[in-house]
Amino acid sequence: MKKFICFQILIVFLLLSCAQQNGKTMIDQDSVNLFPVEIDGKWGYIDRRGRKIISPKYEGALRFSDGRALVKSDGKWGYISRREVFAVKPEFIEAHEFSEGLAHVKIGDNYGYISKSGDFVIEPRFDAASYFSEDLAGVKINGWWGYIDKNGYMVIPPNFGEAYSFSAGLALVVIDGKGGYIDRSGSITIGPIYDWAEGFSEGLACVKWDGKYVYIDQTGKVIIDPSVDEAKHFSEEFAAITKGGKQGFIDKSGKIVIEPVYQKAGDFSEGLASVLVDGKWGYIDKTGQIEIEPQFKTAIKFDGGLALVEIDDKNWGYIDRKGIFVWKSKK
Repeated sequence: MKKFICFQILIVFLLLSCAQQNGKTMIDQDSVNLFPVEIDGKWGYIDRRGRKIISPKYEGALRFSDGRALVKSDGKWGYISRREVFAVKPEFIEAHEFSEGLAHVKIGDNYGYISKSGDFVIEPRFDAASYFSEDLAGVKINGWWGYIDKNGYMVIPPNFGEAYSFSAGLALVVIDGKGGYIDRSGSITIGPIYDWAEGFSEGLACVKWDGKYVYIDQTGKVIIDPSVDEAKHFSEEFAAITKGGKQGFIDKSGKIVIEPVYQKAGDFSEGLASVLVDGKWGYIDKTGQIEIEPQFKTAIKFDGGLALVEIDDKNWGYIDRKGIFVWKSKK
């Protein structure tokens, strides 16, 4: 079963680092996007123009979320603020990004949740845990998934084989191998009848029902039956579909708006989508026009004005919307 995720097929180099102000450039670090880069085996940050903002000094790091970034130092993970102050000292073997003010971390064999100051708000007692979404988080205990609130109370009992994030008041859960949806009270609103399903995105959820892919609304009513081989969630009003072994896009009327001519296609983000043509990745706009010629081994969606691309087995970098590199690795 598959939860709703954007097309972030992220590569192993999502070990990234954090924010230190350059003494010569007075940049408001709370107002710029920072992008982690590796230089000589250490991780630092650049801005969207490729200017070094954070000097490379960390063993690894991740993008900022909720004003904090995960960074690795001396083999342990901690969190820094955008001004490169350690808000949470590096003491975790496993830690995750902040979401709605809390982050799940692992202590020993159990997961709990910390605040932005590093204090445990929810003590480690879960076998597995996930991000908070709409004030609830899925947690696993004794082999089953349920949901807790931000006080750590089990508000939806652990009765599910799998449990995913809430979106628009509903969450995808797995019961006896089938996907269905519950509301915030834990009541089943759409019965577990789907062989495959994603979470709700832009008001619709893509599910596989009776052998075909369709889109349902929050009542479970089929809204789009696109008659395709495969389909996935909507992003910026378009959804990638597969027909005849090739991928293209439909709109919310179910109409094919970009013909399925690509080997693979990612989500639209910031008006562009990655597509695979003759073994190389590039980007198209919403008319299907090639905006950035296929030339990359891997191409991640645009975020904050830049996209992460893999050039070859050793080299990667960030490009802008014109396909111009603002930063490249050197290996």
